[in-house]
Amino acid sequence: MNKSDLIVLGFLNRKPMYGYEIIQFTKMKGLDVWAGIKMPSIYKALQRLEVNNYISGKRVVEGNNPPRKVFTITKTGTNHFRKILTYFLESESELNVDFWMAISFMGNGISKKLFLQFLDNRIDRVSAHIKHHKEHCNIPENVLKNIPFYIKILMEMGEDMHKTEKRNLTKLKKAVLKPENEFVFLEEEEL
Repeated sequence: MNKSDLIVLGFLNRKPMYGYEIIQFTKMKGLDVWAGIKMPSIYKALQRLEVNNYISGKRVVEGNNPPRKVFTITKTGTNHFRKILTYFLESESELNVDFWMAISFMGNGISKKLFLQFLDNRIDRVSAHIKHHKEHCNIPENVLKNIPFYIKILMEMGEDMHKTEKRNLTKLKKAVLKPENEFVFLEEEEL
C-alpha cells in the first residue's frame, strides 16, 4: 500500500481539492518531513488514482486565474481509501510513523469498533515490547559502564519512545470512548 495514495485520498475524503492545495496541506501538516513524502509522489498519486477511477478531476476556472483541476474522491476511491487506512492501522511494523499518519486521516474512514481493535492490538504490542525490554535488557552495571555513552542514550530513548507511545495510545483510546467523539467514526452499516 502506498503512503502517497493514503494522503491524497485522505485529504479528498474531507473535501474536493486541487493538486497544489493537497501539496500545501501536506507541507503544512509536516507530512513531507515526518512521513517521508516527496512532493512529486503526490502528483504521481493523483495521476494513478485518477486512471484507476478512485478520484475524478474537473477543470475549474476562478476569476482570471488559469483553470485548475479539482479532484473529488469517487465511491470506489472511498472504498480503496478505507482499505489503505486499515492496512496502515493494522500494520505490525515497529515503525510507528505510518500508524500515526493513518490516524491523522481516520475521520469518516473507519468504524469505532474496528479502530478500538487496532488500538488495543497496538497497545498490546507496545506493552509486550516494554515488558521484554525490562526482562531481557537489564544490563549488569559492570557491563553497562563499558557501553559508549551514545549507545546508552539511544537505548534510553528507545525505551522512552515506547512508554510515550503507550501513554498516547491510552489517551487516544479514552478519547475514542467519549460520546462527543462519535461523529468521527463510520457507522457499521456505512462500511
